[in-house]
Amino acid sequence: MIYDLYVTKPQGDVTTQLRLLVTEEGKRATGKFVTLVHGERQKDDKLPPSQYDRYIENIMPTLASLHLKPTDPDFSLFPPGSWFLQFEFTLAKPWMSKDDDPFYVAASVNPVRKDKVFKVPFMAASSWKGLLRWTLMHIRLTQKNNELSPQRFAQERFVQTLLFGDEQGEEPGRVKGFAEYLNALNPEARAEYERLLRRHFGVDPKDPLPHHSGRLYFYPTFFDQIDVEVINPHSRQTRAGINPIYLECVPEGAKGTFSLLYVPFDLIGRNQAEIKEQALADLQLVAEGIEALFLTYGFSAKRTSGYGVAKENVENGFVCLRMEGISPPPVAPSPAAEPSLPKYLQAPGKLKDEYLNPDGTFRERSQAELAKMSKSQRQEYEKAKKWWEREGKALAEKPAEPVLPEQLPKPQPQWLKREFSSLDELLSIAENLAQGGEA
Repeated sequence: MIYDLYVTKPQGDVTTQLRLLVTEEGKRATGKFVTLVHGERQKDDKLPPSQYDRYIENIMPTLASLHLKPTDPDFSLFPPGSWFLQFEFTLAKPWMSKDDDPFYVAASVNPVRKDKVFKVPFMAASSWKGLLRWTLMHIRLTQKNNELSPQRFAQERFVQTLLFGDEQGEEPGRVKGFAEYLNALNPEARAEYERLLRRHFGVDPKDPLPHHSGRLYFYPTFFDQIDVEVINPHSRQTRAGINPIYLECVPEGAKGTFSLLYVPFDLIGRNQAEIKEQALADLQLVAEGIEALFLTYGFSAKRTSGYGVAKENVENGFVCLRMEGISPPPVAPSPAAEPSLPKYLQAPGKLKDEYLNPDGTFRERSQAELAKMSKSQRQEYEKAKKWWEREGKALAEKPAEPVLPEQLPKPQPQWLKREFSSLDELLSIAENLAQGGEA
């Protein structure tokens, strides 16, 4: 009875309807779930989006109005060397994850991770941080371990620690996780790595390693679509499908925005040339990791099976850097819309010259001059005269106030900004800047 009432008269938006399905039996609940999330779409067709996709489309402007999609920050508030990177990517394969919602439709449905308030599929900032760190560790340390001396291995590990912060499992007397793995990967580099870390933060050798945050600050990514993948295990005896498993996912072709802020707080007070060199080297390293993460390794559950990779081309990609001595080419300001003025004024509070004497007073017309004017010219003259008596005379007699230096508009600094349309182009820009060019 509850199900019949629910089907004929749905309650609330699509997210509320999905929560109500918890009260229903398995097959009927999953059937309605597929209708709400997948709709009538078939692969590679152009049928209308599902009800959940329409919900996401309608809620996206709300996310934008709340500034949950970041824009490039005011770099005058950040230390030199800071930079901001952002681009919109398109999935080449579906993206999967596991939500922590304990009550969802049925046991045979795995929900994709969603924002707790707006119920939009999203990837958390912490997930981006962990995956990008793993990618750089893998391509720069694991794969090149046999090529690196202990000193070079320690230096590379130290640079990554400055970017991402403490290594996972780096605790006094109980090392595990990333830290344990890297210690075992190159044991001879451990002592040099600790020495570099202590010297950078000014920590005594007798004290534990410093706890610190990294220079990179990640933002969550909200996706614009949702869909369903199905796994249907087959019986070995009958070779027929039994108990299909429904996996919510973000489908191929969906879009999301990746945003990353770099703030080298630990370099404040250093030489400007040193800050610039480190910031650009870090940008090149991060660009290399981003390209590998998005195009090769993926950022999804089941990524070893090819899920969660993106297409090479991106949209609205840019990197903006706060650095002394680098400025973008001058851009002509767009002409501001002029205010609507009466015909007798040449500027706000300023009569046209034809209505003024050389000394700045109003020039009265003689009867002979008035007789030669057209009707419209006489009307404008009368309006100018009334304006002069009403406002202009007082403005002309008012002494000009001196403009103090602090009242002058301050020139706004312009920071280096480069746009890109592919991840390979981003890497090329980063490499060019790190080598001393201006891309």
